[in-house]
Amino acid sequence: MSTGPEVSAITIEPAPPTAPEAVAARASFSADVSAAMGATWQLPPDADGDLAGADGAFWLARGDGEVLGCVGARAVDLADGPAVEVKRLWVSSAARGLGLGGRLLTTVEDWARARGVARLVLDTRSELGAATRLYRRTGWTEVPAYNNNADAQLWFSKPLG
Repeated sequence: MSTGPEVSAITIEPAPPTAPEAVAARASFSADVSAAMGATWQLPPDADGDLAGADGAFWLARGDGEVLGCVGARAVDLADGPAVEVKRLWVSSAARGLGLGGRLLTTVEDWARARGVARLVLDTRSELGAATRLYRRTGWTEVPAYNNNADAQLWFSKPLG
């Protein structure tokens, strides 16, 4: 009997954000955010159009024939220079504690470095404590708001060496 996915068997691969598995992963992301908030929260239908094309990317993590996580990224031009923004980081309950969140963040870091971008940014909700702990543990620091996202309460940045 299997107790869950093997870390070495989990793959992270690019996927179109419109693919059915990607849409399902983002729906699971929304459900987890809703559960953490204690209220219904949903992404707007067109929220992830900028994760496709030359300035965006989306990845799915798979293991044991299931989607176990996802992350998106998009290039953004901020007042203090270009950055890559992390979007929709989600890890399924079946894969939590395996380091998959860190692997997904590393995937975005590698993509940003390949583009010549020296910094990552993200925004999040204060109710997402596990995510906030992951960000701090992996070198992110809290910064002032860099956008007008009404759903965010915390903003983070990470320089890329």
